[in-house]
Amino acid sequence: MDYHFKEYFHEFSEDTPSGNFHKVIALHEAPGLSWEVISEKVPELSRAWWELAQLKTEERIELLQEFWESKMEYHQNLSEFLNNFFEGVDDVGVYLTQKKFDDPFEAQVVYSLSGNSGFYRGRPPATEEDIVSLQNDFSDFILPIDYLSFLRVHNGFFKTTDTTGLTKSEDLYRTYQEFQSNFSPEEVVYTKDAQTVNHKLLIPFYKSFGMPYYQCFWGEWYPENEMGVVYYSGNTKKVSDVSDGGTTVEHLCFPTFTDWLIFYLERIES
Repeated sequence: MDYHFKEYFHEFSEDTPSGNFHKVIALHEAPGLSWEVISEKVPELSRAWWELAQLKTEERIELLQEFWESKMEYHQNLSEFLNNFFEGVDDVGVYLTQKKFDDPFEAQVVYSLSGNSGFYRGRPPATEEDIVSLQNDFSDFILPIDYLSFLRVHNGFFKTTDTTGLTKSEDLYRTYQEFQSNFSPEEVVYTKDAQTVNHKLLIPFYKSFGMPYYQCFWGEWYPENEMGVVYYSGNTKKVSDVSDGGTTVEHLCFPTFTDWLIFYLERIES
């Protein structure tokens, strides 16, 4: 198990003031907690996640890979990507965390990578009502199908201690409005090849922690019949160069959300 994993899920007290949470319940390590008791304490926890926590480590990993495969939209590299990702996972835990004494508990599945290579945290899946609400919020756009399918896996997804990560569906429109407020009406955004961009057609779904750097769906770029993903820098007021039309890691532009996700899930070297 990655050692950062244990450091992050640490309760604070007089002896450990640097802890991140008031209360942490590692559900997979607490077999005595019944569904009746835990569902009352953590209403957002699904019965499926409670049952997942009762399984052995290998079974949890296998079941989650099958779940991802059943929910995610087809991509030519999807099977290879999922096999590689889950082969590098050495443990999966279901954690219930409470920030402060009077805060509600939140549930998350945590994927620990072998060799102290980091971990990922996934929030509960979006419901169909969440998806409909999101599409209504962005009625002028057709959001990528593979993006919506991943929300059905995890509605909010984070690399290690990143607190921003993949924005939750219920927060995406507010995030979009906040992003648009950074621009004056006459302000022009450029690509790196000096083409102008309508900033209202940029939908930021991921923000780098503490920095004005975003991954956005761009409503003027459809390389695979879906909105492609571009990088936007708030410092330079520019988006990626998409002139080659394909995945360009150097410029952080991707023809599909899944291509970006594969990049985001690259193994972190210790």
